[in-house]
Amino acid sequence: MITEKFERHIVTLGCGEAVLVIVFGFCLRSWQAAWYTLNIQNIFTLDFWYSASESAKSSSGINWATILFIAGMMIMVEGIASAGFFRSLCLRFAKLVKYRSTRIFFCFYDHVCHLGDVYR
Repeated sequence: MITEKFERHIVTLGCGEAVLVIVFGFCLRSWQAAWYTLNIQNIFTLDFWYSASESAKSSSGINWATILFIAGMMIMVEGIASAGFFRSLCLRFAKLVKYRSTRIFFCFYDHVCHLGDVYR
Protein backbone atom coordinates (compact mmCIF):
# COMPACT_ATOMS: atom_id res chain seq x y z
CA MET A 1 0.00 0.00 0.00
CA ILE A 2 2.81 2.40 0.80
CA THR A 3 4.56 2.01 -2.53
CA GLU A 4 1.21 1.96 -4.40
CA LYS A 5 2.39 -0.78 -6.77
CA PHE A 6 -0.90 -2.61 -6.24
CA GLU A 7 -4.43 -1.33 -5.84
CA ARG A 8 -5.48 -0.84 -2.22
CA HIS A 9 -8.47 -3.16 -2.42
CA ILE A 10 -6.31 -5.99 -3.75
CA VAL A 11 -3.83 -5.59 -0.88
CA THR A 12 -6.66 -5.42 1.67
CA LEU A 13 -8.40 -8.51 0.34
CA GLY A 14 -5.10 -10.38 0.19
CA CYS A 15 -4.28 -9.49 3.80
CA GLY A 16 -7.76 -10.54 4.90
CA GLU A 17 -7.35 -13.87 3.15
CA ALA A 18 -3.92 -14.33 4.73
CA VAL A 19 -5.38 -13.70 8.19
CA LEU A 20 -8.11 -16.28 7.56
CA VAL A 21 -5.57 -18.86 6.43
CA ILE A 22 -3.18 -18.18 9.31
CA VAL A 23 -5.78 -18.01 12.09
CA PHE A 24 -8.21 -20.70 11.00
CA GLY A 25 -5.88 -22.87 8.92
CA PHE A 26 -2.69 -23.00 10.92
CA CYS A 27 -3.61 -21.92 14.45
CA LEU A 28 -7.10 -23.35 14.92
CA ARG A 29 -6.98 -25.97 12.16
CA SER A 30 -10.74 -25.63 11.77
CA TRP A 31 -12.30 -24.40 8.56
CA GLN A 32 -15.71 -25.01 10.12
CA ALA A 33 -14.86 -22.26 12.63
CA ALA A 34 -14.05 -19.92 9.73
CA TRP A 35 -17.40 -20.70 8.10
CA TYR A 36 -19.16 -20.10 11.43
CA THR A 37 -17.34 -16.80 12.03
CA LEU A 38 -17.91 -15.43 8.52
CA ASN A 39 -21.61 -16.29 8.95
CA ILE A 40 -22.06 -16.66 5.20
CA GLN A 41 -24.95 -19.08 5.51
CA ASN A 42 -27.14 -16.21 6.77
CA ILE A 43 -26.83 -14.28 3.49
CA PHE A 44 -28.58 -17.08 1.60
CA THR A 45 -31.74 -17.01 3.72
CA LEU A 46 -34.85 -15.01 2.85
CA ASP A 47 -35.02 -13.61 6.38
CA PHE A 48 -31.75 -11.78 5.80
CA TRP A 49 -33.06 -9.89 2.76
CA TYR A 50 -36.77 -9.49 3.46
CA SER A 51 -37.25 -9.43 7.21
CA ALA A 52 -36.59 -6.76 9.77
CA SER A 53 -36.53 -9.31 12.57
CA GLU A 54 -34.42 -9.18 15.68
CA SER A 55 -30.76 -9.94 15.20
CA ALA A 56 -30.84 -12.67 17.85
CA LYS A 57 -30.79 -15.33 15.13
CA SER A 58 -27.63 -13.97 13.59
CA SER A 59 -25.82 -12.83 16.70
CA SER A 60 -22.92 -15.16 16.02
CA GLY A 61 -20.16 -14.22 13.64
CA ILE A 62 -20.23 -11.29 11.27
CA ASN A 63 -23.42 -9.24 11.03
CA TRP A 64 -23.63 -8.86 7.24
CA ALA A 65 -26.63 -6.53 7.39
CA THR A 66 -24.49 -3.98 9.20
CA ILE A 67 -21.59 -4.46 6.78
CA LEU A 68 -23.90 -3.90 3.79
CA PHE A 69 -25.43 -0.84 5.46
CA ILE A 70 -21.99 0.71 6.05
CA ALA A 71 -20.92 -0.12 2.49
CA GLY A 72 -24.03 1.63 1.16
CA MET A 73 -23.27 4.69 3.26
CA MET A 74 -19.69 4.75 1.95
CA ILE A 75 -20.96 4.61 -1.63
CA MET A 76 -23.39 7.43 -0.93
CA VAL A 77 -20.71 9.65 0.66
CA GLU A 78 -18.34 8.96 -2.25
CA GLY A 79 -21.06 10.02 -4.68
CA ILE A 80 -21.75 13.19 -2.72
CA ALA A 81 -18.02 13.95 -2.59
CA SER A 82 -17.55 13.44 -6.33
CA ALA A 83 -20.48 15.83 -6.91
CA GLY A 84 -18.54 18.49 -5.01
CA PHE A 85 -20.83 18.85 -2.00
CA PHE A 86 -18.08 18.90 0.64
CA ARG A 87 -15.97 21.36 -1.33
CA SER A 88 -18.97 23.65 -1.66
CA LEU A 89 -19.70 23.32 2.04
CA CYS A 90 -16.11 24.23 2.94
CA LEU A 91 -16.15 27.23 0.62
CA ARG A 92 -19.41 28.48 2.12
CA PHE A 93 -18.00 28.06 5.60
CA ALA A 94 -14.85 29.96 4.63
CA LYS A 95 -16.98 32.75 3.16
CA LEU A 96 -19.03 32.88 6.37
CA VAL A 97 -15.89 33.66 8.42
CA LYS A 98 -14.59 36.03 5.71
CA TYR A 99 -11.72 33.75 4.61
CA ARG A 100 -9.74 34.32 7.82
CA SER A 101 -7.71 31.22 8.54
CA THR A 102 -7.41 31.98 12.25
CA ARG A 103 -11.20 32.26 12.55
CA ILE A 104 -11.64 28.96 10.76
CA PHE A 105 -9.07 27.37 13.07
CA PHE A 106 -10.71 28.72 16.23
CA CYS A 107 -14.17 27.69 15.04
CA PHE A 108 -12.98 24.12 14.59
CA TYR A 109 -11.00 24.22 17.83
CA ASP A 110 -13.97 25.52 19.80
CA HIS A 111 -16.26 22.92 18.25
CA VAL A 112 -13.86 20.07 19.01
CA CYS A 113 -13.37 21.25 22.60
CA HIS A 114 -17.11 21.32 23.22
CA LEU A 115 -17.45 17.82 21.77
CA GLY A 116 -14.71 16.67 24.12
CA ASP A 117 -16.69 18.00 27.07
CA VAL A 118 -19.77 16.13 25.94
CA TYR A 119 -17.99 12.77 25.67
CA ARG A 120 -16.14 12.99 28.99
